[in-house]
Amino acid sequence: MTDQPDISDPAAEPASVKRECPRMTEQQIRDTALGLVQGRIFTAHDCPPEMISSVFMLVALGGLTDIDLDTVGTVYEYLERAGERSVNGYPMFMSMRVAHVDDWAIIVKRAIKTREAMIGPIEGGA
Repeated sequence: MTDQPDISDPAAEPASVKRECPRMTEQQIRDTALGLVQGRIFTAHDCPPEMISSVFMLVALGGLTDIDLDTVGTVYEYLERAGERSVNGYPMFMSMRVAHVDDWAIIVKRAIKTREAMIGPIEGGA
């Protein structure tokens, strides 16, 4: 008999529990949608997937390790927060914001609706 736990027993060692991406407030959703329409926000969708960890340095440094990635809609930051350097033409950020997948869907829908409302009259639409 040994003092070591049975590694075949799942209860012997607690699994690493990842937390859900935090939800945004209504005001944060509004501000983010407006920032997208105004071109003030850079998202992970604005660069190739292999560049995300170079653009958002906190991703490379493990900033998402404790978050369930299935609950992340996107990683983003305001362009005014970009560093002085860039990588392959993309801005580099030492900070980042994370949008919950459900919040991101709302943000995108609102940004599209707002952009269409702005462009319609310019193009002669209703």
